[in-house]
Amino acid sequence: MPSIQLIRHAESEGNAGLPTNVPASIPLTQQGHEQAAELAASFTAAPDLIIVSPFIRTQQTAAPLISRFPHVIVEEWSVHEFTYLNPIKYSGTTETQRGIFAHGYWNRCDPHWNDGGGAESFAELIARIDALEIRLRQHLGKEIVIFTHGYFIKALLLRRERRHSPVDRRLMAAFRDGRRRDPLLNTGCVRLLTSQNGGGRRI
Repeated sequence: MPSIQLIRHAESEGNAGLPTNVPASIPLTQQGHEQAAELAASFTAAPDLIIVSPFIRTQQTAAPLISRFPHVIVEEWSVHEFTYLNPIKYSGTTETQRGIFAHGYWNRCDPHWNDGGGAESFAELIARIDALEIRLRQHLGKEIVIFTHGYFIKALLLRRERRHSPVDRRLMAAFRDGRRRDPLLNTGCVRLLTSQNGGGRRI
């Protein structure tokens, strides 16, 4: 396994409590752009590979680092955020306005429920994480930086802790109950342990 840093994107308009539309199109705030610049300046060496999600907020967060090290390969992988509510139905709303519907989703605790409109089920999220782990093993010995999202990082760490657990209500409940505990701040970083059964540590 390579040395892997998972970095949560900088502050987005959604994080700032503003109404949002399609999740992939939510941009950074001005403060988010400043955070991204500070993050890039903190790197002492270039990574071998920079990975971004299809969501614009990760691409904007990565942009200063890409500009600093223009020779580094940049790839877009499926490390986007877990969108569990129908994004079409709730377009133009804030996180607070979606709160009652989010509460209903988590109370349902059905790993195979898909809310439609471009959302995905919890089982589909875990399948993406399993696919990511396989893909990362093809990059042995490389320093990789992945610009991704808070829930995605939480789910990946949980999956590493429970690698052989079935994707059932118990696994989803464990994620539900721990997703807001010890939150990773914007531009916060987790370095994955290289052992296949390892977890990760914040840096």
